[in-house]
Amino acid sequence: MAEQARPVPPDHGEALPAAGVAPVASPRSSPASRWGLGLRIASGVLFVPVLVLLARAGGIAFWLFVALEVTLGLIEFYKMMRGRGLNPFQPLGVASALALLWVSYRPHTPHVGFLATGVLLLVLALELRRPEVRQRVEDIAVTSFGVLYVGWLSAHFILLRELPRQVGGDYAAGGSFVLLAFFLTWSCDTGAYTIGRTVGRNRPWTRISPRKSVEGAFGGLAFALAAAFIARRWFAPYLGLGDALALGLLVGVFAQVGDLVESLFKRDAAHRNSSNLIPGHGGVLDRFDSLYFAAPLVYYYLQIVIFRVP
Repeated sequence: MAEQARPVPPDHGEALPAAGVAPVASPRSSPASRWGLGLRIASGVLFVPVLVLLARAGGIAFWLFVALEVTLGLIEFYKMMRGRGLNPFQPLGVASALALLWVSYRPHTPHVGFLATGVLLLVLALELRRPEVRQRVEDIAVTSFGVLYVGWLSAHFILLRELPRQVGGDYAAGGSFVLLAFFLTWSCDTGAYTIGRTVGRNRPWTRISPRKSVEGAFGGLAFALAAAFIARRWFAPYLGLGDALALGLLVGVFAQVGDLVESLFKRDAAHRNSSNLIPGHGGVLDRFDSLYFAAPLVYYYLQIVIFRVP
């Protein structure tokens, strides 16, 4: 029997258009949309000072912040996958992701290879205890993928903060590396949201995210570029003009790719948001999806191009 298609929920309550039919423009200034925008702004106002303080502090305080983000993000991801009929091993997935964060924070942890091998063998062995036989490979795969998607990509926040230890610089500078990734990414998100909401008309990604528009994508790119040059003058003097241009372009493109990837997961699992934890934003994955793609780009650009770490 053919698998019954799951209903795909609209993004922020907007109905998906039928195939071949142009999406109907929704009201741009409805009370609901204004309320949602207000919640987004309020959440940002509350969160940004906390982020700045933790990024500047670094050390175990920042590690605990990232560990909380990873734990909540993985819980959301595995919940979505259970909506797909899969059965990820959540406790082991979270523990493995936190171990990745610790190794990123303390790269000289002994016997890393032994620990990684032990985790893999433990995942396989624990699968034998489950009563059902079907889709074991899928369950193992989605458990491991969650560790990589949420855990390893988030580990680049730690790597950014600890980068001065690699390059022999002032440890305090690591705070600006973290803030650079957040500033560029959230500027991109703001530009895409604002421009798309006001003038967005062409929406080629309706099957993934109905509200994403070409106009919004260019708005996000423009805001990311502007943010890179602002950051260079404000708190990132280590960036040259060419570096600001390159990072603005990279983040402006790939942050939006990260947003679309998470939207793809949500549509596949029939979820509108990953959760309702953050007012105006949804869940942790909804807030950090763009950063999962942007933070590694910023880290490797700084490491390889700016500081030329061999």
